[in-house]
Amino acid sequence: MKSKLGPQRIMFPLPTVLVVTGNMEKANIVTIAWISMLTGSPPTLGISVGSRGHSAELIKKNKDFSVNLASSNIMTEADFCGITSGTDTDKFSESGLSKMPSELISSPIIKECPINIECSLKDIQMNGKTYQFVGEILQTHVDEDKLGSDREPGSLDIMAVDPLIYYSGVREYWRLGEKVGDAYQIGKKLKK
Repeated sequence: MKSKLGPQRIMFPLPTVLVVTGNMEKANIVTIAWISMLTGSPPTLGISVGSRGHSAELIKKNKDFSVNLASSNIMTEADFCGITSGTDTDKFSESGLSKMPSELISSPIIKECPINIECSLKDIQMNGKTYQFVGEILQTHVDEDKLGSDREPGSLDIMAVDPLIYYSGVREYWRLGEKVGDAYQIGKKLKK
């Protein structure tokens, strides 16, 4: 039997990312868990940002942003950037996170994050009180020590990345566990 929780009690794990917009002189960080890959060609991703805060207006004004995957070792800094307003706080200075210049956009990337994605703003939609921003991925940076095997170029060692997972509904941070199967392979067992 399944329990009914209603539409407001969404409970599933999501990656925690730090979204940066601005420039090397002045930039803002917002912590977001509502992120998704949208398309592969062109490569796009979507992020959801509340309309009441400072960050949505900055993204609309700047027309680009970086998405920086948080590792569990910067959990405190990531949480701080999500519970503090950038209106009156320099989150880079206060959190101790380091700005690095992006290659193709004005918004910087975060040095302490193992994966950084440079995005150009392509679309904005409003859903309730939340902005849905679509960013075209222009460049992706990965720490070399987080890359996977030579057998599969571009693969990640996901355990080395150690992504910070936000468990919505109960508001908890988690780490990944173990690999349990190969996507697009394990299901072949059921094919007739």
